[in-house]
Amino acid sequence: MQVMKPFGTGILIILIVLLLSAGCTQSSPAPVSPTVATAVMTPGAPPATPIIATTSAPQVTVTVIHYIVPTKAWKDAELHIAFKAPQDWIVTTRQMNLPEGSQGLMYKTELVPNDVFSIVTYPISLNQDQAYRDTFRGWDPAPVETTVTFNGITFDRFESTKNGNTHVGYVAQKASASDIGFSSVLVFTADATQPFEKEDFDAVVASFAYLTKDNAATMTGEEIPRVR
Repeated sequence: MQVMKPFGTGILIILIVLLLSAGCTQSSPAPVSPTVATAVMTPGAPPATPIIATTSAPQVTVTVIHYIVPTKAWKDAELHIAFKAPQDWIVTTRQMNLPEGSQGLMYKTELVPNDVFSIVTYPISLNQDQAYRDTFRGWDPAPVETTVTFNGITFDRFESTKNGNTHVGYVAQKASASDIGFSSVLVFTADATQPFEKEDFDAVVASFAYLTKDNAATMTGEEIPRVR
């Protein structure tokens, strides 16, 4: 049996150690570089336009409340007229001056001062109805004409709007005169800055009625005072 020489034995041991070291060593992975997106510009192409997000402002809804003022009943037992108007209105009647040579009596009932709303009552024998129609037809712009009936009275209605004001006139037809032979014209001007003024004035007109000899004295309502 041969005995291995010490030098050969040393070489063998070194080889075994190297083989074991190579088998146990793990290689570390190479670091991964982050991917960076790169914008590629085409020669001659216009620069990119930034996208701006827009949001619409919320719409504001304004609610206009119509406060209904309690009404008050008015009447003129002598002229046989009656109507209802807001309770805070001051209503008066005065006798009108007629042109020289004219006969009869005409009365103007003022509901809103400064000729904003008034009623003219006159005998049908004066033929004033046609004169009022001609006056209203001369409004600028030309009025819209309709026919309406309230409480048995048929009116020719005229309406014209300009510069924020609406002019409305009601001329009672002769066939609808009262039992004492009087007729009436109701006319008002409504301001557009007051949203419900025209509606309120028309409601007063719709309440207008003629009294009769039988109910003029007993009809409910405050007597309209006469002024000079």
